[in-house]
Amino acid sequence: MSPHHSRSRIEPSARQHDPIPREFLARYDAERAALLRRRAIWYCIVVLALVAHGWGVTATHLAFPESSSGSATTASADIVFHALFTLAFVRALIYFARKPRTRPEIVRAFQWLLFFTGLTGAVVIALLRHASWSADSIPRHTADDDLAQGLASLVTLLGLHFISSLLVALSPREGLVPMLPVMLAFIAWVLFASVGPAEQKAWLIGLTPAAVAPGIAWGWWRYRSFSDRFHARTIRQRYAEVTQELSDARRVHEALFPPPVTRGRVHIRYTYEPMRSIGGDFLFVRPLAFPPSATEGPTLVVLIDVTGHGIAAALAVNRLHAELERLTAADPLPSPAAVITGLNTFTCAALAPQSMFATAFCVRIEPDAKPATARVTWAGAGHPPAYLRSTTAPVRLLDSTAPMLGVLDADLFTCDEGQLPLTNGDAIVTLTDGRHRSHRPRRQPARHRRRPRRHRRRRPRRPPPRHHRRRRRSPPAGPVQRRHADRRDLSRPQRSRLSRRQARIQASRVRSTESRRISGRA
Repeated sequence: MSPHHSRSRIEPSARQHDPIPREFLARYDAERAALLRRRAIWYCIVVLALVAHGWGVTATHLAFPESSSGSATTASADIVFHALFTLAFVRALIYFARKPRTRPEIVRAFQWLLFFTGLTGAVVIALLRHASWSADSIPRHTADDDLAQGLASLVTLLGLHFISSLLVALSPREGLVPMLPVMLAFIAWVLFASVGPAEQKAWLIGLTPAAVAPGIAWGWWRYRSFSDRFHARTIRQRYAEVTQELSDARRVHEALFPPPVTRGRVHIRYTYEPMRSIGGDFLFVRPLAFPPSATEGPTLVVLIDVTGHGIAAALAVNRLHAELERLTAADPLPSPAAVITGLNTFTCAALAPQSMFATAFCVRIEPDAKPATARVTWAGAGHPPAYLRSTTAPVRLLDSTAPMLGVLDADLFTCDEGQLPLTNGDAIVTLTDGRHRSHRPRRQPARHRRRPRRHRRRRPRRPPPRHHRRRRRSPPAGPVQRRHADRRDLSRPQRSRLSRRQARIQASRVRSTESRRISGRA
């Protein structure tokens, strides 16, 4: 069977039990294969050392038979046991140490080794003991002898499997596959080759899974620990790679930005602070200033903001930059409307099919013959309005003159232009929508423009309670009513028109005044 075919067999199970991404599956197999090969070699060395100790004990019994309690046939069974283990583990050691193996090959070879050791330690030794009893003319063994032999076989199986799991970490499925035939063979020996009551057989059969449970549990824990360590190490390495890639991409992206213009009649300054490591904002200036000084001619400035964030937006910016280079190569100083129209045509053809759009603001500054005046022409495509801060007039908004780039086809897209004069000291301030999405310390988005206090919506006043409403005044009294009113007893208390709340307030004031008078008198 070819390694490729064996890997195709094990790969679905690995994806089922290991949450390993597909791109890291080959790396996971390679690292685990190296670990399994190293641990399998150590396991073979440890078992061969134990077998060598067993050879020494057996040789001592054969050299001094009078000091040993076993018979010659029992020693022969021990020799057969040690010989089988020696041959199997020497062969396995040569197989693992000869050359690197793939993970499926190492797992398959180790499963065969576990099956052989478990079957030899749990079943073959029991059969050899029975044969030695018959050869030595020992009376037929009793149920207690079979119980002791069964428990000894289970302890041997427990020790062999736990030592293997202690050194070589297999998954629960990989560790249980070679032990199932061994447990079935031991159950068959208990049912058909041993003597004893049914309760004793049921007790031995019930203890059979307990002989392999500790080794499987330990192997599962070691297996999950390796997977978790691989996950953590892979995530750290992948994060470092992505961080480095983003740093390189940002350096390439920021190399497209023009240098600031700090001398001449037109100054250009900007600040680029993306929300993430890299963004979709971009500034284009022609002609460029090297060193930072501008010519006396016109200057074209284009500000672009691509929808979204991250690497996808930065890649879209690179394509738009190439399109702007093409437009300015055909016409060194195009009109803002022509720039916006050309960008919309390109966005509809290249970016809109990928659901990517953009906003843009283009301004062309043309200095006049007078040294302190200039004329600005602008056009915007769905971009936040710019601000014209003049030294002689209030702040004025420069709104967009066209819809967003990529929303309308070229035959439906129209773009207008606006013109304004500039004087010495005037400034045009523009920004992208990232400024409006920035959060304050209270996690509240910043507003684009704060409304004056007089334009804020006031909370509607609730109508006063019914007992607070003023009573409707009666019509003016006639001569008869006046005459009766003059005759009324002025000593009686008059009904007050004050509300209950006002009456309570006045009563509290009166009581507080009286208390002050009393305290003064005292």
